[in-house]
Amino acid sequence: MSAPALFDLPAAAPSTAVPATFRRSGITVLSYGLGADSTAILLMFLTAPERYGLRADLSDLVVVHAVTGDEWPDSLSYVDRLVLPLLRRARVRLVQIARGGPEDADGVVILDDSRQPRRIFAQGPWRLSDELRAAGTVPQMANGRRTCSIKFKGWCLDQWAAHEFGTASFRRVIGYHAGELPRAEKDTGIQRRLNAEAGRTICEPHYPLILVAMDRAAVEAYVLEQLGEPIRKSYCAQCPFSGVCASRDAHEERLRAHPHVAADVLRMEYVSQALNERVALYGTTSLRKRLTDDGRNTAVMDAFALSLDQAPHAVYEVRRIYFAARTAECRQWHGGNCRTPRWWCRQARTEECVQGHPAGRFEPWCSGYWDSCRGETAKGQAWRSVRTVFEGTRAGTQAYVRAMAVAHDMRLEQGEHSGIERAHYLTVGDSYPTVSGYLVAAPAGVHDKQRPRFEERFTQLTGRDGTVGTPVRELPEPAPRRRTGGTVLIRRVKTIGGVMLIA
Repeated sequence: MSAPALFDLPAAAPSTAVPATFRRSGITVLSYGLGADSTAILLMFLTAPERYGLRADLSDLVVVHAVTGDEWPDSLSYVDRLVLPLLRRARVRLVQIARGGPEDADGVVILDDSRQPRRIFAQGPWRLSDELRAAGTVPQMANGRRTCSIKFKGWCLDQWAAHEFGTASFRRVIGYHAGELPRAEKDTGIQRRLNAEAGRTICEPHYPLILVAMDRAAVEAYVLEQLGEPIRKSYCAQCPFSGVCASRDAHEERLRAHPHVAADVLRMEYVSQALNERVALYGTTSLRKRLTDDGRNTAVMDAFALSLDQAPHAVYEVRRIYFAARTAECRQWHGGNCRTPRWWCRQARTEECVQGHPAGRFEPWCSGYWDSCRGETAKGQAWRSVRTVFEGTRAGTQAYVRAMAVAHDMRLEQGEHSGIERAHYLTVGDSYPTVSGYLVAAPAGVHDKQRPRFEERFTQLTGRDGTVGTPVRELPEPAPRRRTGGTVLIRRVKTIGGVMLIA
């Protein structure tokens, strides 16, 4: 018999898409992020399970942790020492999952599924940082959306739940506190939409901390009272939202406590800025500048400098094509997909042209013959090519860049924000389409990559054929994107002698 749901959602408008009855699994799933909020909920469940709609023996509770691979060491230690013993004593089921690889077709791996968990896994087969280093970038702030969290946490949790429960519904508990009501309301709305699209109730979201009116301060005080040690916020060390996850002072204090972690993040940011001057951890503001401005961070910066000197380096030839954006008139007359492009699709018409050559019944008829009709272009989509043209030590790669600058009459220039030296041979123009090209030395590890038609378009715009340097390896053959076939692969991991084996 399923446990009663204590926390009911507000009444929703009737919908024919969701059946009035559905099969409940009777299971409550707590998404456990290792931080204060979800730890507080777990402690509340352990202390008084029946008060929260759970069985007294907690046999209907499953705690699920999605491993990103970049959690702070002190968060892992805290849970290992203070939380896992409580789970073992109460025989609560803890499931630890992670992405199986960069593509969805790689599935989800179950690192551990136990009622006697001994440790929190630090990483799975594919970490968030692996993906970022291969692309030569840092996490992006995409309109405030935590896209990396969706890919490495939310997606994994959803696929595991679909595998675990099939068509049965479950109660999903998330640690939003009383100060995060808008986030909870947004989450509820998304889940209702997903339920409606599925034609059944996938899960019922619940937010215990909101319902008992516990804000962040109350949560931290409760965890401290229960466990005897203050808990730190849980987030990836390279998170661009670290100013939200923790105050700047608290974040930098943590970096000082873990200089090796700080050095890894700074090196990741260095590579990102080498490939794109404007992509630092906080937009154009870099973590390196923040730490350098504070004299307390000398040890951290020394660790970073040492790691940079010791890291294998590469010279990357970075080329970009900046296309002209579609104009408002193109979207007006040709809709979302322009199949019959006219000159005014990528170049705005001047006011003189608009007045003198008004649009007909179907679209503007001006041929663009008169220069007075042609207005400005705007920046549109950008294509990037990254090719490795030399590998060696830091000093050796920097010497190669300078030697190539002399040999090919390139302009040596230091980045406005990063101070990283580049040898430029193509500079962005004042109108679009336009191109850029330069050589830069940075830690190795970025994968060579470009679109299939990049060389063709690059040659059309520049008259140049290929790269200035000689690539050290061929581009990998374009592989078709592997599909999941509708069902995501779920595999179990066995660790023997520290080696992770995936069944």
